[in-house]
Amino acid sequence: MIHVKRGQGMTLNTIVVAALVLLVFVILALIFSGRISIFSSESAACKNNGGVCKTFCDEGQGDKEYSAVSCPQGEVCCLKGLN
Repeated sequence: MIHVKRGQGMTLNTIVVAALVLLVFVILALIFSGRISIFSSESAACKNNGGVCKTFCDEGQGDKEYSAVSCPQGEVCCLKGLN
């Protein structure tokens, strides 16, 4: 019969638990980093901020250029009534 000292068993259990906790943290980090990048690209879209992508903003019609969001190259995001 093999006898395992109590101290050795605690060390092995600690290593297994630490590895599992580390794995959970890595998975959570991957999930949240993926979600954040999806959210940020959607929130940066001109339409999602109430704007319209145009080649230029017509200030006579109340349009103001809003540069914090993305439009296709060569266009700008125009919002109505932006101060």
